[in-house]
Amino acid sequence: MGIKQTAANIVCGFIPDKKIRHRVRTRLNYNINQYIDYARRDAGRPNARVRTYSGHGGMKKIIVVLDDEIGYKFPLVAAKADTPRREKMFADAFREISPVRIPKMELRRFNGMDALKYEFFPGKTLADLDTETILRHEDKIAAQLAAFLFEIGRSDPESIRHLKPAGAKPGMFYGWCHNDIGGNFAINPDTGDIVTFIDWESAAFCDMHTDLMAALKFLNKRGAGSLIMKTVFEYIRLYQAANE
Repeated sequence: MGIKQTAANIVCGFIPDKKIRHRVRTRLNYNINQYIDYARRDAGRPNARVRTYSGHGGMKKIIVVLDDEIGYKFPLVAAKADTPRREKMFADAFREISPVRIPKMELRRFNGMDALKYEFFPGKTLADLDTETILRHEDKIAAQLAAFLFEIGRSDPESIRHLKPAGAKPGMFYGWCHNDIGGNFAINPDTGDIVTFIDWESAAFCDMHTDLMAALKFLNKRGAGSLIMKTVFEYIRLYQAANE
């Protein structure tokens, strides 16, 4: 471990808030300005308002958002170098199928790795919403989430058909799955509308129960696990209606 990383770990050891700790660690280890400068130049917006986010653990990606309209996602480690291409592949495959908006994406090259430029739709993830807001809109959110899981799950995009297990066919809670739903859709907190689904790199043709259970576990800690239960019941209703 280098001196910079060691110093960052020491400093962050005194920061109890996880989100703040991740942001500080990223800023201490990386020159955020180079990512901001690149995004502004590439978008042709030299004076754009900027917001930055750090990804999982604060160390795997940096996201730069310009004027709440354009986002750039930069992977920080070589192990994730293929993530932008994989994410774009799945997003392109499901964009016209999904009942929820999926951002349009373009590949860019920065620091020897692929990066993503994408449409940014303002909203808040479940992690950023208070429990009261989630529960106030849970019926509406559950209906949208169930429709999303159902339509994506039973789809068969030709561009990714080669990634399906041989002979696999969609069924109840089985098919194409985003595979990380818990924290990766943005909601309008005033209306309860899901405005977009992001982070498609983990998508796969698989059993959906693992993803649903992870989301349930996450929301149970917030006292809002009923959202996932209502999503499951609505999904079953949609599935049964389509197969009568």
